[in-house]
Amino acid sequence: MNYASNPLCTVEILQMSATDSRVEMNLEKLDKATDLARSIALRDRKPELDRSHVRLGIVVNLEKFGSVLPPNNEEQIQAIRKALSVRFTLIHGPPGTGKTLIGIKLVLLFVDINLKYRQNGGDHKQVVYCGPSNKSVDLVARWLHVKLGCMCPSIVRMYGSSIENTVYPIPGRDYINRNSSQDNRPDPELADVSLHNLIRKKKKPFANELRKFDELFAENPEGVAPEKINEYNKLLSKATQDELKHYDVIFCTTAVATNPKFLKATEGKVFQLIIDEAGMCTEPETMAPIIATKAEQVVLIGDHKQLQPIVICREAGRLGLSRSLFERYADNTVFLKLQYRMNPRICKFPSGQFYKEDLETDLKCSTKWEVKKPLSIWNNKHVPLMFCHIEGEERFLAVATEEGNQQSCSNMAEVKHVVKLFGFLKSHERLNSSQVKIMSQYRAQKFSIQEALKQKGFNDVEVNTVVGSQGGEWDYVIFSTVRSLPAYRIETHPTLGWCGQNLGFITDRHQINVALTRARKGIIIIGNQNLLKCDAVWSDLLEHYKRLGCVVNAKDQNLTPPV
Repeated sequence: MNYASNPLCTVEILQMSATDSRVEMNLEKLDKATDLARSIALRDRKPELDRSHVRLGIVVNLEKFGSVLPPNNEEQIQAIRKALSVRFTLIHGPPGTGKTLIGIKLVLLFVDINLKYRQNGGDHKQVVYCGPSNKSVDLVARWLHVKLGCMCPSIVRMYGSSIENTVYPIPGRDYINRNSSQDNRPDPELADVSLHNLIRKKKKPFANELRKFDELFAENPEGVAPEKINEYNKLLSKATQDELKHYDVIFCTTAVATNPKFLKATEGKVFQLIIDEAGMCTEPETMAPIIATKAEQVVLIGDHKQLQPIVICREAGRLGLSRSLFERYADNTVFLKLQYRMNPRICKFPSGQFYKEDLETDLKCSTKWEVKKPLSIWNNKHVPLMFCHIEGEERFLAVATEEGNQQSCSNMAEVKHVVKLFGFLKSHERLNSSQVKIMSQYRAQKFSIQEALKQKGFNDVEVNTVVGSQGGEWDYVIFSTVRSLPAYRIETHPTLGWCGQNLGFITDRHQINVALTRARKGIIIIGNQNLLKCDAVWSDLLEHYKRLGCVVNAKDQNLTPPV
């Protein structure tokens, strides 16, 4: 047989990404890592913090920045005190408990401690604040840079090369698709502290040479000699290493924290490493920067009850890759129990379903969820919850398109009802578009809702997936669940396999938790209750809403705005 003309199979060889290669390389160095890194990986007893830093952590004023930051509650004080006094701390912050503010305060306090340590004769030490996504890191960096003004410590934001190249492109290299979202571009509010801009400022040692390359590349967008690109990359590496060492705080992703340029510049200088949204990092993604930076203190901030790490390979996920290091240490966290975001009625179900009733609402200081007058759409004016039952028809995309991937799903009956609800909230309840967030777990539904809203003249509406809404909060949320089946196809005693096939990731309790905890003042869920109640979490939610009188039939709702 001629195998050349009649191949039995084809083999596609995929090169491992640079990020994954760096993660693997650092994990292979675990036996030579610091005592702290090895103890974290193996869950051994952690080494004690040196006396000098323990003493500085004890005397530091936790409320030093009280003029610009809210005071700490008891659990927040406990979390901060522990983070300042030991080598390894995990802070579990459910929705609305202020874990972002905890991260900001820790950055400021660590900088203060490092300054005093230096004044006492120690070396210049740096704080690294990282996370799995640019969004989570930019949020904290932006808060410090924009809101603190002259009180902001010396910070720098280091982006990955793919994002840097959206500002200073290299000819012939298309790192990011032109249609990419703003999430894949540098935050414009951080331009003044972004590394790729700082190294090009006047009087910086490599600025003139870099600008010459920028001009060369702009004049030759189709390509230049490979030697020139190599020369540019070497210069960029030198400039990066020279600049990074001057700052007290470095903001980057966990991937960038293992970059050779980053590590050469910070060698022996990183004392504190804070990893935000640690529940969304795989264990290797968390361990790699801990090993690479050789940090002396590590703080993980996150919530393993919300979004898990994204693992493409299902088999790898089943074998444990989808379980974060944060979750593995979940029994050893400081739990922030007071939430300040949600109306107590909104908080009640997530607290019981996901946090064993431990998540409580602060009734003394919280004002985010207060309203002057309840919306008229609620069945009970004191209960800002609603489930709209609708029996639509789900439609899967047969091929990959701009509307989503092959498994993406839409439901036009729900799309129409979402538009009606939004129109009613705008015209009758007099809400601004910025007060309402519309979300779905399916990209196809997201795009369908956006198009339907545009056709009605609503062009400034926030519509996103549940995953894309993590970390955000809005006054009101409309959540379209999408999945639906006719009654005769719904099993009386559904198996897990049947639920997996017919409900998909709408049953992902982590995503459900995110969806239910974004709203401050009210949430409206749209879906087919006959199908959703096949899942245990949704069944509990529906029973909870029914007890409160908050389940309505979409057909019976009068959403015609008054003339």
